[in-house]
Amino acid sequence: MSSFSPFIVKLYWGGQVSFVNGVIICDESTLTSSFFVRYDSMSYVELVDTIYNHVQLDRNSYSLKLVLYYTFQGVHASSYLSDEEGVSMLYFLAANEVNYFGQIFVSQVPKVTIQHESFMELMRGFCAPQSNDYEVGASTYTNLENPTLDQHIDDEEDLNSLNSESENGDTEDSEVPPSDDDSGDEVILPQSSEEYNSGIYQGFPTGPVEAYDEVAELRTAELPYFDNEDQMDIWNPESNQIRVGMFFHSKKEVVNAVLSWNVACNREVIVTETRKTCWRAKCYTKAPKYNEPLPNTPPCRWAASACLKKNQHMWQLTKWVAAHNCYGTVQRNNNRCLRSKDVAFHISSAVQADISFPVKQVKVLIKDLLHVDITYSKAWLGRRIAIENIFGSWDSNFNELPMYIKALKASNRGTVVEWLHHPHGSSKCATFKYVFWAFKPSIDAFHLCQPFISVDGTHLKGPYRSKLLIAVSKNANNYILPVAYAIVDEETNESWAWFFMMFREHVVNETMGPLCVISDRHAGIVNAMTSLEGWMEPNAYHRFCLRHVRSNLMKRFKSASLKKLCWAIGSTTQARKYMAAVAQMKIINEDAWLYLNNIPKTHWTLRYDRGHRRWGNLTTNISESLNNALRDARLLPIKACIDYTFQKDVSQYVKHTEIAINCQTALPPRMWSVFNNRDRRAQDHRVFKYDHVEETYRVTSRMETNDYGGNDYTVEFKRKKCTCRKWQMERFPCSHAIAVCRHRNGLPNEIVDSRYYTSTYRQQYSGHYHPLPHKDLWRGAGWCIQGDPSKVTTLRGRRRARRMHNEMDVHYPDEPRHYKCGLCKETGHNRKSCPYRNQ
Repeated sequence: MSSFSPFIVKLYWGGQVSFVNGVIICDESTLTSSFFVRYDSMSYVELVDTIYNHVQLDRNSYSLKLVLYYTFQGVHASSYLSDEEGVSMLYFLAANEVNYFGQIFVSQVPKVTIQHESFMELMRGFCAPQSNDYEVGASTYTNLENPTLDQHIDDEEDLNSLNSESENGDTEDSEVPPSDDDSGDEVILPQSSEEYNSGIYQGFPTGPVEAYDEVAELRTAELPYFDNEDQMDIWNPESNQIRVGMFFHSKKEVVNAVLSWNVACNREVIVTETRKTCWRAKCYTKAPKYNEPLPNTPPCRWAASACLKKNQHMWQLTKWVAAHNCYGTVQRNNNRCLRSKDVAFHISSAVQADISFPVKQVKVLIKDLLHVDITYSKAWLGRRIAIENIFGSWDSNFNELPMYIKALKASNRGTVVEWLHHPHGSSKCATFKYVFWAFKPSIDAFHLCQPFISVDGTHLKGPYRSKLLIAVSKNANNYILPVAYAIVDEETNESWAWFFMMFREHVVNETMGPLCVISDRHAGIVNAMTSLEGWMEPNAYHRFCLRHVRSNLMKRFKSASLKKLCWAIGSTTQARKYMAAVAQMKIINEDAWLYLNNIPKTHWTLRYDRGHRRWGNLTTNISESLNNALRDARLLPIKACIDYTFQKDVSQYVKHTEIAINCQTALPPRMWSVFNNRDRRAQDHRVFKYDHVEETYRVTSRMETNDYGGNDYTVEFKRKKCTCRKWQMERFPCSHAIAVCRHRNGLPNEIVDSRYYTSTYRQQYSGHYHPLPHKDLWRGAGWCIQGDPSKVTTLRGRRRARRMHNEMDVHYPDEPRHYKCGLCKETGHNRKSCPYRNQ
């Protein structure tokens, strides 16, 4: 060590501070002061006196807690200054760091006079020589109060994940565990006032403990029984206090309190013993695998022990050292003491408010609360544990599922729930395979909708491998209407066939006419639509999602031009535009057109949609949108998932009911807005009458300045047809039909399909949902169900990405790229050449 040089010590008090990357960050209420340490013989008492003078506090009214923040060999850490060893560490840092200055955070604690009204209070008031540690039985006692974090944890993990050196034995139960090897001299507190006055227990170490027969006898003595818990020193998570002799309701609380205290101190521990009746921990610097960076530093004396007191049925902290005297072992600010279950406790309120609380936000929240940087894996697992703590596990959900379904059907009459169980299930307990459900108000609303559905499937996240199938339609206001749901093991021919059979049996009304199904080209859906009775033409019609057709094309032919032309071919309703797009695609890549031409045109183009079965719907966007709205439900177990869909449908149903009741126009608000937009364009059209009997008109659109427009369209008003084909396709008038209607002085309801009327909208939402009773009032269903063990996945391997990439994430060679600056977000330059870089 080099010769001593004076250094500066800066004090912080009165506010909140945090130590981030070697820099102290404080709020506006924090006060600061500095002073020189001009000689290397300043004692701990002199240092405390100097700090009292700077912070201007009365020594008789307040005690001080000092925390030293420092950086040593690139590692940022903190340590309590509570004795001469702390001052020695301060001098050591000053001698080994260049341009060193000390940073100490000072917190004040009011001194409180405690009245000794009970035996526990008498133990707290026991006086001993000037030492930090006293012992109860074979345990160390410290009267220095230390903070602990407010949290509850699940037990029986016993910190095996913190170290591989933890011992898990079924040894004989012992009420007070033997003392640690490094406990040093011991002072045994008396068990009665007679022993206290006998002179044996005067608080001074007079030799090995084994020299006293009375002490050996008192090791097995029990503490007195407390009739009133108010007289016991019981741990309170809100008080952030840990003391020797403190009682805990369970082993969970002991582990939680000790680990939380160490997290707050930025220290790590190792469990040296864990049994049914005792628990011990030491500083991680005593772990066999730990390599001390400073070989000449003294060993850390921090330790904690607790044992089960059978007469109180509680755990008592029998040894507690107030502070660590090491430099710390935390690397990259990721503390081993903070487990995933502890993360789950701290984020439980956030997860309950938002089930899909992002993992990145979990890391940010833990950083703000505990000043600890956790890994992505720990944050991800903590979120999963939090979800299970709030909504239950898959096993518990299966146990409650029959009672929940019975209560749901009893409260909401007409709700459909159908099951399909595995054949290898027993007569006492069925094994889950499929479940289908649909709510009565949604079924009734669907009977007044456009006769089409969009179906899709998405995987559920969690330890049980399953898929969620949905069927969606549109209401009179052109908004999404969820119709039916199902949970199956996989998207197979069998599962989709079962879903369509249940839908046909319990949901479809024959008065709706033939039903159109829009989906992707999944083999299970195609097989069901071509083989199931009731789903083949002319009873039902299958159409493909245009976006999925384009996606399949892009997997084979990667070109941005082909991507645009594919959409133009499938979405146009006019023959001239269709032929122009086809001709252009043949010029670019004829193989691409041959691939598309092999797909039946009636299935993916509006131009050849016979009977206009699509009602103008090109894609499965409504089902994809519902999947996105249900992204939270995908994280939930089965009963919670069904209940989530119920609550989601109720909220949407109430919302649309209010809109329908307050609507004062002939059409619902959204369709009325579409009608008015087309009406404004219709005012620029010119109308010429050609046939009075057949009510045939020629409509010429307005000529635009860019040579577009000026096109002629033929409108057959009596037949509700227009050569643009939008009127007959959507059953909603195009601007050309509205121009003719205006020319005839007609009303909008003359040319709009009744499924778009406000009266239809109100009728769709005239049903009622009813809440379920409290779960304690649910009655037994008379049967039980369990999950399929073969569908339970393990946590091994890398977790799957939240969003799977498709052709929209691919850059094609003929597609121009538009880079944005990372600083100003403008195009034309990058971060290095940004004009705002130096501002």
